[in-house]
Amino acid sequence: MAGMPNHAVDEAGAVVEKFAPSGGRNLGYVSVGLLLVVAVGSAANGVVANHEVILACVAAGLIGWVALIRPVAVAHSQGLLLRNMARDTFIPWSKVERCAVHQTLQVATPEGMFHGLGVSRSARSLMKSDKTVSSMQMRGTGFLGFGGGGGVGSSTNPSRRANEEASGGSYTDYISSRILDLARRGKDVEAETVVAWDPLPVTAVVIAAVCVALVFL
Repeated sequence: MAGMPNHAVDEAGAVVEKFAPSGGRNLGYVSVGLLLVVAVGSAANGVVANHEVILACVAAGLIGWVALIRPVAVAHSQGLLLRNMARDTFIPWSKVERCAVHQTLQVATPEGMFHGLGVSRSARSLMKSDKTVSSMQMRGTGFLGFGGGGGVGSSTNPSRRANEEASGGSYTDYISSRILDLARRGKDVEAETVVAWDPLPVTAVVIAAVCVALVFL
């Protein structure tokens, strides 16, 4: 199921790169697939007799699509499009100030911080990153807070220093650097940030609510 056109999508322009989603989306596909199998099997054994199971599977499948499958982050020619559960956010490249992937994709703009649910990092990955940054901070402090980190080419930003010294980079690191690179190239793009509701996931949630209500009738 694809999102319906809205103002945020209209402003984004042509697709440049679609970033691979986190593992939650794969879980969503598996869950929705299993629910579909159960619903079809129940219908084959009698729609009337198994209508409660069918309705419950439809409701859970729709919510699974909205919450786990739909969210995605896409780089467009005019800016970054963050598809979340029910709303889409278009951020022009000229508005992107900072970007990082934590529990969500966090993009800082003059208007504030925007979150993309389509890209995330696991708790284990975040803990490992925090330990790496702490290690870099201790190494840069030196004896009694003096020295260390004053050499040529050293970075005063602990996060940047950690990324420089860590062996290899993760895909989430690539996403952050790619977005910032596109933002630097697109500084001349004059546009405004747009947040728009997408009617398709909203409709899906309404249908899911109706299905749940019918189960208890």
